[in-house]
Amino acid sequence: MIDQAAVQTEVELQIHLYQTDSRLSRAIEDALARINWGTFGVCESCKRAISKARLEAVPWTRHCRDCKEQEHA
Repeated sequence: MIDQAAVQTEVELQIHLYQTDSRLSRAIEDALARINWGTFGVCESCKRAISKARLEAVPWTRHCRDCKEQEHA
């Protein structure tokens, strides 16, 4: 039973990691597309420039810090 629980936990972890990797990969591909379109670094919500510090921390971001915080409020 313990071995089955460990296997199940490992399977769930692998699924979670795969989903996270897929979302990150998609976000990076979208950021590369925004570079090609000339919209990289522009907040999709307020249309203002995203700060350099935020882009350095999260280069695939679509939103400035203020808009992202409002989204989670």
